[in-house]
Amino acid sequence: MMKVVPYILIILVAVIGGVSTLVIGHSKANKVSNPEYDNRTKRNWGKLSWIYITAAAVSFAAAAIYLSTNS
Repeated sequence: MMKVVPYILIILVAVIGGVSTLVIGHSKANKVSNPEYDNRTKRNWGKLSWIYITAAAVSFAAAAIYLSTNS
């Protein structure tokens, strides 16, 4: 049971973070407070894509290292 707890916590944090990001991104206050954001959508999506690609690569590398040292 104790081996499952870290996985549950990781999945829970990821789901909460993803839902929170979508809620904040689509909120009315976010669009009203910064209308320039909609004008720079392509550039913003590009930056966010690189952040997510980098985070995914680091996560996969960390998981591979962890699994190779603990098997």
